Amino acid sequence: MFKNYLKVALRNLLKNKVFVSINIIGLGLALACCIVAYLNSKFNWNFDKNHVQIDHIYKLHNLTENNGDVREYGRVPMPLADAIKNDLVGADRTFRFEAHTFTVRDVQQDKVFNTSVCYADPGFLESFTFPLIRGDLSAYHGLESAIVTQEYARKFYGEEDPIGKVLTVFDDTGMSFNFTIAGVVEKAPQNSSVQFEFLIGFENRFRMYDDGVKGNWGSFAQATFVYFNDPTKAEAFEPLLSKYIEVQNEARPDFIISKYLLIPMNIHAHISNEIRWDNLRDAMPAAATLTPQIMALLILLVACFNFTNTAIATSNRRLKEIGVRKVLGGSRRQLIMQFMAENLTVCFLAILMSIGIAYFLVPAYSAMWQGMDLQMSFMDDIQLYLFLIVLLVFTTLLAGFYPSLYVSKYEPVSILRGSLSIGGSGKLTKVLLASQYTFTVIAMFASVAFVQNARYQDTLDLGFNRDQIIVVSVLNDNEYQKTLTSMLSNPDITQVASAKNHIGRGNYNAILKNQDKEVESDMIDVGIDYLQTMGLEMVAGRAFSKELEASDSEGSIVINQKLAEAFDWTDPIGKRIAVNDTTTLTVVGVVKNFYMYGFWAPIVPVGITLKSLRFEDDGTNSFVVAKTDVSKTKQVYDDLEAEWNSKIPTKVFNGFFQNDLLREAKEVNDNITTIFGFLGLVAFVLSSLGLFTLVSINLIRRVKEIGVRKVLGSSLGQIVYLINKDYFILLLVSSGLGVTLGYYLIDTMIASIFTHYKAMDVVTFSAPVVTLVLVSLTIASLRTLKFAHVNPVQALRYE
Repeated sequence: MFKNYLKVALRNLLKNKVFVSINIIGLGLALACCIVAYLNSKFNWNFDKNHVQIDHIYKLHNLTENNGDVREYGRVPMPLADAIKNDLVGADRTFRFEAHTFTVRDVQQDKVFNTSVCYADPGFLESFTFPLIRGDLSAYHGLESAIVTQEYARKFYGEEDPIGKVLTVFDDTGMSFNFTIAGVVEKAPQNSSVQFEFLIGFENRFRMYDDGVKGNWGSFAQATFVYFNDPTKAEAFEPLLSKYIEVQNEARPDFIISKYLLIPMNIHAHISNEIRWDNLRDAMPAAATLTPQIMALLILLVACFNFTNTAIATSNRRLKEIGVRKVLGGSRRQLIMQFMAENLTVCFLAILMSIGIAYFLVPAYSAMWQGMDLQMSFMDDIQLYLFLIVLLVFTTLLAGFYPSLYVSKYEPVSILRGSLSIGGSGKLTKVLLASQYTFTVIAMFASVAFVQNARYQDTLDLGFNRDQIIVVSVLNDNEYQKTLTSMLSNPDITQVASAKNHIGRGNYNAILKNQDKEVESDMIDVGIDYLQTMGLEMVAGRAFSKELEASDSEGSIVINQKLAEAFDWTDPIGKRIAVNDTTTLTVVGVVKNFYMYGFWAPIVPVGITLKSLRFEDDGTNSFVVAKTDVSKTKQVYDDLEAEWNSKIPTKVFNGFFQNDLLREAKEVNDNITTIFGFLGLVAFVLSSLGLFTLVSINLIRRVKEIGVRKVLGSSLGQIVYLINKDYFILLLVSSGLGVTLGYYLIDTMIASIFTHYKAMDVVTFSAPVVTLVLVSLTIASLRTLKFAHVNPVQALRYE
């Protein structure tokens, strides 16, 4: 029976090649987008799932409260891990993990790479899963042994066995430390919170930095983990940590905490972007997850509605077949099975096409997002087969089940008498077409809105220079002096300044107090001329000056307008501010508000102090800032890099453009714009093809009517108007509904991604509507004109 259904299905599909091809192409594109959305979502769902024991691992955080403002921080004191191991019962492993970027060199091969060198206590590789390829997995417990990833080892040694090879790590002061490779592991996938290239024991952290933080409760480890053989013990263990709150607060009166938290690592990646001082890799931003899902759903709905409309509209040409089948004893169930077999065939062909499209679409989409590596593998991913099967069944039912019920319900008497005519003008067809166009308008509305927002943010005044600034990160006085000399000798550099903290990099928090009012503020310590070099605009008072450097460095502060507002000051100049109850400073200037973190976060209170650059081997970076002409930034950067490599050959140049700090926001914005642009284009093309199909089928049914109208004297314009006025009304209704829904949907989505974005305007609303209406009416009119030009004699001979 199924074989017969399939034969008839293929025969009928071949009779309608054009319309069937349109449906297959439309569904193929939509299903390819569904595959991308599935792989994208799976990548995010599986974050950290590669670690077999992830449900047993918890990360220590702390909580601060200030005037009702609760903040969570991802770092805890350096000695806390040892204290837990020595004092508390219940935790089976406690270990720290830190990542630093150093230069690593193989002296014999003279190869140098910037490397993520990580320190870890015993228990790290025993808890997180990094499959061993060769060597000893516990070798990092030793002081001078290292574990490397296979990918990293290949940079130096290709396919040669790296075990026993010696690599030299150059620390921030230029001192060298030799480590013997004793183990090779697989590189963590991109959706892993913890990553490393070169792993050594945590004791090396103190040996290489020698900064006195080992037993200092005022210094923090980047990440501290606790492992429980029985994860249910974590809830009871967390309150035991409160005994260490007092000792931390005594060591850091400027950073008073109220609680320690144990955060499960199986959810950490999905919440870490909301946590301060967290050094682990985040899961994808919500925009990167939701956008493909919305895209796939909208395009799939447009394609399915198009399919349904076409199926209903073409059914008029098969009424006699349906009537004869029923007269000869065919049941409605058999007719439904016949039509479903045809729908299944079309959807199966669309699935095959979607796989071909996805082979190009998946890597293109993956390349758009940093830290993403989507793979479409039928060999390794059995779930992909299940997804495609579910997608095939779902699409077949969504697109074809109702047309099958709709067409099979008619009685043979009405059909064979010739009094029945369906398809093309029914209420259902109009509802489906209106829905299709509504989704298309939403897609096009999103495209326009995100393109406008991208252009707006590209030109938004951040309150400082971003196009003319080159920054070099330095870690010791030797690097600083050589970089400063290179900058001062470069004729294309117009201004130079130094900073301990830089806008968007390395700022810290402090509690500022004036009388009885306290404000939590971001702080940056800068050198003379930093404000002028960065282009920060003074709105009151003065900037730091060379003549008053001694007094400014001891007792002056420059604030932004937001901090003045927080203290309710109309004239801040001369006001006194206590910093963490330890130092009192006088406000000497106010700068215009600036976006410290780009578009992701609101403008916050900022205090700026003058500090001379002192290197205290604390492992933190300082910065040398150069201002140049926009047209020369690339050349100046290359010159600085070349001089660095000649003066400091043991370390990779650590410079960047100021615009790089906005790269993530720009990347997300550009990628979403591309995605919705693609969505809008595909939805527009599908809707245009759908309209082409419906108009064509409708005109085939009305050929005789057109011929009669021409004989009775109707002009071409009148015929075009009468045939297409319903489509015009439908387009206007759909457009109004589409822009209304699009406004609320897209405005909410953009607001969830960016704090500062462009509001919708007349162009946002009008561009999709005008484009869709004009193109759609042009298609309908041209098709109608083609039929209207047919000789009435031939039209009236029809059938």
